[in-house]
Amino acid sequence: MITVSDVKQYLYCPKIIYFDHVLHVPKPSDQKLETGKEKHDSITAKEKRRKGALFYDPELDQAEKLFRVALESNTIGLRGVLDYLVKTERQFMPVDYKFGFSHNGGVHLNHKYQLAAYALLVEENFKTIVRRGFIHYSKDRVNVQIDINDEIRRRTLKMIHEIGQIIEEEIEPVGTKNPSRCKDCEYSRYCVGHQSDD
Repeated sequence: MITVSDVKQYLYCPKIIYFDHVLHVPKPSDQKLETGKEKHDSITAKEKRRKGALFYDPELDQAEKLFRVALESNTIGLRGVLDYLVKTERQFMPVDYKFGFSHNGGVHLNHKYQLAAYALLVEENFKTIVRRGFIHYSKDRVNVQIDINDEIRRRTLKMIHEIGQIIEEEIEPVGTKNPSRCKDCEYSRYCVGHQSDD
């Protein structure tokens, strides 16, 4: 079973899946993760005090708010812990917190499909259909709505399948085509052929 974070990492660079799940390369301690957890806890605490549902519309004032929702599906082989789930009588809306900047007011592609993966889990666990979800970028205080349609579902399921293939067949995939991502990658020292300034 893979995690929702694997979907995000796969879109950032498929080799991360190979290093993590096939080679089991040890990860160095990540200060950004610790800082991110502190920020996550702070946003969650503020949200619990709010009357309405985060940053949305008045119709969600009476919405139920669930935090740190553990989700799992044996059917699609996926699990994850969703930051925040907004629940009304008519709909369920997954929300994912991000502690960086938005993509010029929009969503980063890997974040979009990470949210879509959460939507698939919400659909199965709550026997519902998710129509939309949100990503909250804390650095520039931008909230991006993602419409969950059949095309996004299909592409997300395809990625989950491809990730599973890398792990099961121990296939080393081609890395990212964006060399700027290699600079801060925790796996760059293990990666043959990655771009460097040396």
